[in-house]
Amino acid sequence: MQIFYVIFNGKLIPEHEARLSINDLAIVRGYGIFDFFKTVQGLPIFLEDNLDRFYQSAYLMDLPVNYSREEIKQFINNLMQANRIPDSGIKLLLTGGYSTDGYSIAEPNLIISQQPLKRNITLEERGLKLLPFEYHRPFSQVKSIDYVMGIQALKEAKRHGADDILYVQNGLISECPRANFFLISSEGKLLTAADDVLPGITRKKILETANKILDIEVRDISLRDVADAAEAFISSTTKNITPVISLVGFKDFGLQGGPITKQLQHLLQNLIYNK
Repeated sequence: MQIFYVIFNGKLIPEHEARLSINDLAIVRGYGIFDFFKTVQGLPIFLEDNLDRFYQSAYLMDLPVNYSREEIKQFINNLMQANRIPDSGIKLLLTGGYSTDGYSIAEPNLIISQQPLKRNITLEERGLKLLPFEYHRPFSQVKSIDYVMGIQALKEAKRHGADDILYVQNGLISECPRANFFLISSEGKLLTAADDVLPGITRKKILETANKILDIEVRDISLRDVADAAEAFISSTTKNITPVISLVGFKDFGLQGGPITKQLQHLLQNLIYNK
């Protein structure tokens, strides 16, 4: 069995030796941030963008990152050399630290881990169903470790025959727990929620690429927009572009992704996989 390594506060150690004290705020209060990117054939994908977001999330959560950008990039390189996993997911986790009173932010712990990551092409072709769910993430600009609502609401999604949930509040659509959400209007415009969502890296690349072939509106989108939409899809590091074939209780989009979704899938695939 292969032994995986992690970077724990700057040191390369076997994963099974990594330990957090029970008074870390990530454990006692669920306070911490992370970021996640993938490697394809040994090459980190969109690393600079992920590091930008990692430092921004840390800033917004008042968590000091006591390592420079170049140091973290060297840690990642050391980890990749040790694990030798060409196609992987790499997570940067920054905890709230060992708090003396169980509430105050302390010296954060930085853990960088790596695991094999296999692309789910079947899901990208087949698509998925989403269930609208009334909720809006606090600190929506932060990639927080708090996934309590997403995990709990997934049970509700399964009860309704859906694969995941889509957060909606007061009729406005924001995002999925682990993905950004897009609509293609009946006029062929690409629509996605504006400021109050996680700035997804795949989302960013889609907007940059789609801008060359489509009209784009980054604005508030609502369930009313769904009624007028021709296609829908989600985006994330692990799911790339995955069609939404149904918003349960509101609209079915067909048995697979529409033509514009497929065109965007092709463009993103060229960008990430050179295919």
